[in-house]
Amino acid sequence: MAGNQGGVRESNAVVVVMAGGQGTRFWPVSRTACPKQFLVVSESGESLIQATVRRVEPLVGKERTWVLSNENLLPLLAKHVPGIHVVCEPMARNTAACIGLAAVHCLSRMKGEDPCLVVLPADHAIKDDSKLRDTLAQGIQIAKQKDVLVTVGVPPTHPHTGYGYIKRGTPIEGTVSKVERFYEKPSLERATKYLESGKYSWNSGMFVWRCTVILEAFQEFLPEMHAGLMAIKALLDAANGSGELSAESQKSIERIFSSFESVSIDFGVLEHARNCVVVEAEEFGWNDVGSWDQWAENFAHDSNGNLIKGDAVVIDSNRCVVQSDQRLVAVVGLQDVVIIDTGDALLVVGRESVQDVRKVVEELKRRGRTDVL
Repeated sequence: MAGNQGGVRESNAVVVVMAGGQGTRFWPVSRTACPKQFLVVSESGESLIQATVRRVEPLVGKERTWVLSNENLLPLLAKHVPGIHVVCEPMARNTAACIGLAAVHCLSRMKGEDPCLVVLPADHAIKDDSKLRDTLAQGIQIAKQKDVLVTVGVPPTHPHTGYGYIKRGTPIEGTVSKVERFYEKPSLERATKYLESGKYSWNSGMFVWRCTVILEAFQEFLPEMHAGLMAIKALLDAANGSGELSAESQKSIERIFSSFESVSIDFGVLEHARNCVVVEAEEFGWNDVGSWDQWAENFAHDSNGNLIKGDAVVIDSNRCVVQSDQRLVAVVGLQDVVIIDTGDALLVVGRESVQDVRKVVEELKRRGRTDVL
């Protein structure tokens, strides 16, 4: 199946970048006022969301690159990705509601079209943008031709326990196969078996489908949410797709959206659907930047495997991640420790526990510590 050879634009596709999350595993740098997607993860100084929008512009153009976020982040979006079309969620309701909202906005705004929706997280790092675009173009081509839900599977390089996995089933064409089953984050033993079998891909959280196809899946597996989405679409249609909603219509959308179940697209739809396929990605150097140790993979380390950013002295230590924004941090005789100092908060965590940093945020919320959230 032909990819995006030569940078040909996909005129009937819309890229939707999901950028409304808080990035709790990146506390204390990621805060409510400036979450993870606005952090810099490369020596270039480019933020995650800037890189995501830039790399897909050759695929669909800036006018068909949308961001799904919330009103609180509009000033940051204007600074990082000026001129981009933003669809605001009334409140956080996880990825299923987010994607459903994007689909009805697309259908309402682009009357007479059934565009392919390319869904991307805002907070992934990619080393080879061209190969990513080729992979997404393959997904667009099969989504145009078939009533399928396309997932992007990344070839695993090691038995990672922080990623979901996709078991590939019957081959369809080229690198496209049916999805036999989705698996959540496995134990190390199980992840090792997945890697050795050669039948599994990492679930990248990148998807492609036509708007009508994903909404049909909502109707089957999340019928109440589907009914609400159709009601939202009717309100959008009444505004002639301009997005200029009356105050009454905006309140109605907020009320409908607030009633939606908070569920991920994986749990709510994909794990039940029988028309899921997976495109096995080219080696484009994917990193979901899901924790501090994965963030560190994007920068140069010293001879002992330490990443040192900011004002820090690290002695007789190995494989540590140290960042200090405002004051000197001295580290002596430690192994596999992450230390992040923002001046008003200090995080010290073993690298084996970096996925649990979100528990700190949950506890701070319970204690009402909004000053550091």
